[in-house]
Amino acid sequence: MAALEYFETNVAVESRDSPLGRWTVARWSPPDPSPLRGIVEQIWYFDGTLARARERLFPDGSAELIVQLDDPHCDGTTKSPERFPAVCINGLRTGPAVVVAPPGRCRVLGIRFDPFGAAALLRSSMKHLVDVTIDVHDGIGRAAAELAERCADAVGTPSRDSAQRAAAAVSTAERWLVRELHGRATPEPAVAWAANLIRATGGRASVDGIAREVGFPRARLARRFDEALGVTPKRFARIVRFHRALDLLRRGEGIAGAAASLAYHDQAHMYRDFAEFAGMTPGEFLSATHYPNTPSLAEP
Repeated sequence: MAALEYFETNVAVESRDSPLGRWTVARWSPPDPSPLRGIVEQIWYFDGTLARARERLFPDGSAELIVQLDDPHCDGTTKSPERFPAVCINGLRTGPAVVVAPPGRCRVLGIRFDPFGAAALLRSSMKHLVDVTIDVHDGIGRAAAELAERCADAVGTPSRDSAQRAAAAVSTAERWLVRELHGRATPEPAVAWAANLIRATGGRASVDGIAREVGFPRARLARRFDEALGVTPKRFARIVRFHRALDLLRRGEGIAGAAASLAYHDQAHMYRDFAEFAGMTPGEFLSATHYPNTPSLAEP
């Protein structure tokens, strides 16, 4: 059972009670007039308890900043799970990952960046953050703790209900980002344009065609792209197309239909991407337990 509400700030808030847990989630994406448009894809906030602690995540072509207001999650991909920093940033993923939630209540805020948005915040290339999670304090100093403190204040107001607290957390992060990103350098326009086109076409854009459009030899575009993002345009396009396939499958599209819609050469081609980026087959993904409104899986 879910209930959806909208606030004047265009933050959508949903409360859900299901066998997977009980929670309230808020989401906001920057509209066209926002200075965060083209930098941030979405700001979200989660407050609830989960019936299953382990969540499997998949590559999507973006970096994500995470603020954990209760006990931090742990990295479930290692033999000895370690807690993530309270305010951390996950670089672009090229393979599946598992995070383990702490017992009891979890309150987490996330900022999912467009391809080069995190680089603007950190004032550095994302090349060394591929498949890496770092403490945001190491990148921006005191401002990281300030974000956590402001979010804690926003959700700690007793006069607000759960939906209002969730919306307040998202709005707080929005204002923090606008301030922090003011005057920050933007990526090379040609490289940013290429990344945006790849995402807009679901990873189907021709890299040769993109190179011609920006007036770069393909090798030069690949080098500039890798220097800024840590992967080549071709690999980035494969990740974006794979993630679009996840969305199609979870929305009810069959395996053959998804492969055809995304211009895979054949189903075997899509299976190879699933083996690399998901560690499972499309059929295994379909038969797994899914969290609502996301490709993430709830693991036993």
